[in-house]
Amino acid sequence: MNLTERRRLRLRLRDLAAGSAFSAVALSGSLPSMVTALFGVSFGLSLWGKRPFSNQRVWSVLALLAMAIVLFGLVSRGVLDLVVAAVGFATLVTAHRMLSEPTPATDQQVLLASLLLMAGAAALSGDVWYALCLLSFGVFACLSLGLAVIEGPVERDEDLPLAPVLSQVSVGVGVALVGGILFFILFPRLSWNVAARRTGAGLLGGTTGMTDRVRLGGGGDIKTSARVVLRAKLEPAPSGDRLDRYWVGRHFDSFDGREWRGTGRPGPARARIMLGEPNGAIVQRIELLPAYDSRTLVGLAQPVYFGPATALGNTGSSPVALIRVGSEEVRFAEDANAYTYVVHSRGDYPMLEDDPAVLEALQGLPAGLDPRVRELAARIAPQETRPEQIAAALERWLQSNLSYTLELPGEVPDPLTDFLFVRKEGHCEHFATALAVMLRTRGVPARVVGGFFGGERVGNRFVVRAGDAHAWVEAYSPVRGWMTFDATPDDGRGGRPQAILARIVDAYERLEELWRARVVDYSLVTQWDFVRQLIRPPQNASSDDDDRPDPGKPGKERTPTRALVFAVGAGLLSWLAWRRLTGPASRRHPAAGFLSDVERKLAALKINRRGDEDLEALSQRLRAEHHHLAEPVGRATRRYLEARFGQRPLSKAERRALLAALEPSRR
Repeated sequence: MNLTERRRLRLRLRDLAAGSAFSAVALSGSLPSMVTALFGVSFGLSLWGKRPFSNQRVWSVLALLAMAIVLFGLVSRGVLDLVVAAVGFATLVTAHRMLSEPTPATDQQVLLASLLLMAGAAALSGDVWYALCLLSFGVFACLSLGLAVIEGPVERDEDLPLAPVLSQVSVGVGVALVGGILFFILFPRLSWNVAARRTGAGLLGGTTGMTDRVRLGGGGDIKTSARVVLRAKLEPAPSGDRLDRYWVGRHFDSFDGREWRGTGRPGPARARIMLGEPNGAIVQRIELLPAYDSRTLVGLAQPVYFGPATALGNTGSSPVALIRVGSEEVRFAEDANAYTYVVHSRGDYPMLEDDPAVLEALQGLPAGLDPRVRELAARIAPQETRPEQIAAALERWLQSNLSYTLELPGEVPDPLTDFLFVRKEGHCEHFATALAVMLRTRGVPARVVGGFFGGERVGNRFVVRAGDAHAWVEAYSPVRGWMTFDATPDDGRGGRPQAILARIVDAYERLEELWRARVVDYSLVTQWDFVRQLIRPPQNASSDDDDRPDPGKPGKERTPTRALVFAVGAGLLSWLAWRRLTGPASRRHPAAGFLSDVERKLAALKINRRGDEDLEALSQRLRAEHHHLAEPVGRATRRYLEARFGQRPLSKAERRALLAALEPSRR
């Protein structure tokens, strides 16, 4: 590979390193679209080999300064976060340097600005995709720097095999990676918790079953989605990997024959909202992801307390107030890409309603209701009088006589009648509507609830997917308060993602959870626990990181497998490092000894190099002076470079012949 090809490859590696750093920032979704577009254009031009700023230094710098003024002006007006503006300016600097004249100094500036982008991306996102971008940035940057280093001694149009260079650089990258991991694990630190700035709904946007209305008709495609919409850490942590519980979101009290709506009026904004007594409640620390795409808070049934909450947006994280909308929902006061908050729930808490007007409204029926619906409800539960008995009888009948399906046609004139008497199959919204309406025909206040059902354990948290969206019914009893009833068959409550897609998403979620727990939230406490486990593994250790052993219970002492594996790994790495330092690869290169012999021969012949003149430059000078040793010096120089960089080792006979040509007696 000649000089031109080496430089072209080096510049492309440099640009790919910058592109990797920019990708880490862009994945956060925080950069202004103008900055993203400018970098994209600059990246394409640089890969194409076009650098328009080479001859426009002054004007390009003035344009860069103007953009900096705009960015930080937006910060002063509160439009942009300071970190976002700083990362945006570093992006523009990187793009400017990429389009400037390619020099060693320019390359270093591009890589330095790209390193700043990686630091900014850690503050803006820090998710698992950041790890991939960081790895690719490190590889491309090291390869580019490695090629830049060898261009010094090999500055002429000599062909240079690339394989040995890449081999040596790859070894260096591997050593740096292992050293960085060890430094991260062992060096004392405090957790920055930078992942709290994660924002942006990604390329797929938001998707959730939590809407402001429930409209009958159409299919249930949301049930096939495997996207995670929330993560929740529960205290006390339940056993098992599956959570068969209801996550309450919205209540709908008005039905017009086709869709359900809420009629509650928003109250004042508050930092916390109390709905009942929280003593003995299950505490949930919930993170609503950008895919959730709604203002409604959700919590395990029955939520009795919400707050405090934090909104995560393009300008960073900030506290957000909560608003109670009648008895319909609790919502965030501001729009944001994601939220975190705390919920307390008690499944045994009697939620009583003391407003007769509210209960009367929850018995209303749509105009033009088919009389067969009323007759069916009376026929199913003719003798029952208590609300819970009527609801249980209707629930059993719907589950036993109607089928669950996601395949439904388009609009029909009367979707409830079509479901009960014609098609006799539907999804959860049809079952919930039928149960609520038939309860109302029997004088029982009822409402439809929208939320999620289920959840699966990933690490020490439970995740809920968009496919877990569900609808069910709450019926009111003057004695027991609001009670939950679900007429949907059991196989229709949870999500139904495609098997392959579910496995892929599940693997990604587990990887992301591992990244968050072991890297992003890695703190001094976690570090100390890790070292302590290596030295003295705990007894009764649970697989869940948050489950602490009960010292009062006897348990089996766990075999120190982790300590053994770590010790073996550390010993292996130490042995490899020792072999590397003391083995043949660490000794002086054979070609270096040949170079020393050539230099001694030249010194004996009174041929001295000028200043920092290397052997190759000396050979060219002797050739220009028509020196009688120009030819043997040139042959020795070429064979040295081939042996040192081209993997063409010198034999002893060839070495003796080349040195013999430089003997004083041969002048």
